[in-house]
Amino acid sequence: MKKIMGVLAMCAALTACEKTAKNGDTVIIDFAGFLGEEQFAGGTAENYPLKLGSGTFVPGFEEQLVGAKVGEMRDVKITFPTNYVENLAGKDVVFKVTVKEIQK
Repeated sequence: MKKIMGVLAMCAALTACEKTAKNGDTVIIDFAGFLGEEQFAGGTAENYPLKLGSGTFVPGFEEQLVGAKVGEMRDVKITFPTNYVENLAGKDVVFKVTVKEIQK
Protein backbone atom coordinates (compact mmCIF):
# COMPACT_ATOMS: atom_id res chain seq x y z
CA MET A 1 0.00 0.00 0.00
CA LYS A 2 2.88 2.38 0.81
CA LYS A 3 4.35 1.75 -2.64
CA ILE A 4 1.04 2.60 -4.33
CA MET A 5 0.68 5.81 -2.30
CA GLY A 6 4.27 6.77 -3.17
CA VAL A 7 3.69 6.18 -6.87
CA LEU A 8 0.45 8.20 -6.77
CA ALA A 9 2.24 11.07 -5.02
CA MET A 10 5.00 11.04 -7.65
CA CYS A 11 2.44 11.08 -10.47
CA ALA A 12 0.61 14.00 -8.87
CA ALA A 13 3.88 15.92 -8.50
CA LEU A 14 4.85 15.26 -12.11
CA THR A 15 1.41 16.31 -13.36
CA ALA A 16 1.67 19.56 -11.40
CA CYS A 17 5.02 20.28 -13.04
CA GLU A 18 3.58 19.56 -16.47
CA LYS A 19 0.82 22.21 -16.17
CA THR A 20 1.11 25.16 -18.46
CA ALA A 21 -0.33 28.59 -17.75
CA LYS A 22 -3.48 29.57 -19.61
CA ASN A 23 -5.62 32.71 -19.70
CA GLY A 24 -7.68 32.79 -16.52
CA ASP A 25 -4.98 31.05 -14.47
CA THR A 26 -3.17 32.90 -11.72
CA VAL A 27 0.60 32.62 -11.94
CA ILE A 28 2.76 33.36 -8.93
CA ILE A 29 5.83 35.10 -10.31
CA ASP A 30 9.05 36.84 -9.38
CA PHE A 31 10.08 39.54 -11.83
CA ALA A 32 12.62 42.28 -12.38
CA GLY A 33 12.44 44.94 -15.10
CA PHE A 34 15.47 46.13 -17.06
CA LEU A 35 15.98 49.11 -19.32
CA GLY A 36 19.06 48.09 -21.23
CA GLU A 37 21.41 46.58 -18.64
CA GLU A 38 20.00 48.64 -15.77
CA GLN A 39 17.27 47.39 -13.47
CA PHE A 40 14.66 50.13 -13.04
CA ALA A 41 12.93 51.22 -9.85
CA GLY A 42 9.42 49.92 -9.26
CA GLY A 43 9.80 47.05 -11.73
CA THR A 44 10.51 44.27 -9.25
CA ALA A 45 8.34 41.93 -7.18
CA GLU A 46 8.47 38.51 -5.55
CA ASN A 47 5.60 36.05 -5.21
CA TYR A 48 3.32 38.33 -7.23
CA PRO A 49 -0.07 36.75 -8.07
CA LEU A 50 -1.01 37.70 -11.63
CA LYS A 51 -4.23 36.50 -13.26
CA LEU A 52 -3.45 35.99 -16.94
CA GLY A 53 -5.85 37.83 -19.21
CA SER A 54 -6.84 40.33 -16.51
CA GLY A 55 -5.16 43.29 -18.20
CA THR A 56 -3.47 44.18 -14.92
CA PHE A 57 -0.03 44.61 -16.47
CA VAL A 58 1.18 46.62 -19.45
CA PRO A 59 -0.16 45.24 -22.76
CA GLY A 60 1.93 42.33 -24.02
CA PHE A 61 3.21 41.21 -20.61
CA GLU A 62 0.56 38.68 -19.62
CA GLU A 63 0.29 37.20 -23.11
CA GLN A 64 3.96 36.21 -23.02
CA LEU A 65 3.39 34.06 -19.93
CA VAL A 66 0.68 31.91 -21.52
CA GLY A 67 2.17 28.45 -21.98
CA ALA A 68 4.78 28.89 -19.23
CA LYS A 69 5.47 26.06 -16.78
CA VAL A 70 6.35 26.09 -13.09
CA GLY A 71 10.06 26.78 -12.66
CA GLU A 72 10.39 28.33 -16.10
CA MET A 73 12.25 31.60 -16.54
CA ARG A 74 11.19 33.90 -19.37
CA ASP A 75 12.33 37.22 -20.75
CA VAL A 76 9.17 39.25 -21.31
CA LYS A 77 9.85 42.05 -23.79
CA ILE A 78 7.45 44.99 -23.89
CA THR A 79 7.29 48.62 -24.93
CA PHE A 80 5.79 50.93 -22.34
CA PRO A 81 2.96 53.18 -23.57
CA THR A 82 3.94 56.77 -24.42
CA ASN A 83 1.71 58.04 -21.60
CA TYR A 84 3.54 55.95 -18.96
CA VAL A 85 5.95 57.15 -16.26
CA GLU A 86 8.22 59.79 -17.80
CA ASN A 87 11.56 57.93 -17.66
CA LEU A 88 9.97 54.74 -19.10
CA ALA A 89 7.37 56.15 -21.52
CA GLY A 90 7.75 54.64 -24.99
CA LYS A 91 10.82 52.61 -23.94
CA ASP A 92 11.55 48.98 -24.78
CA VAL A 93 12.21 46.97 -21.61
CA VAL A 94 12.75 43.37 -20.58
CA PHE A 95 11.26 41.74 -17.51
CA LYS A 96 13.08 38.66 -16.26
CA VAL A 97 10.22 36.52 -14.94
CA THR A 98 10.27 33.25 -12.99
CA VAL A 99 7.02 31.26 -12.75
CA LYS A 100 6.82 29.81 -9.26
CA GLU A 101 3.29 28.41 -9.24
CA ILE A 102 0.22 28.07 -11.46
CA GLN A 103 -3.20 28.19 -9.88
CA LYS A 104 -6.11 26.98 -11.99
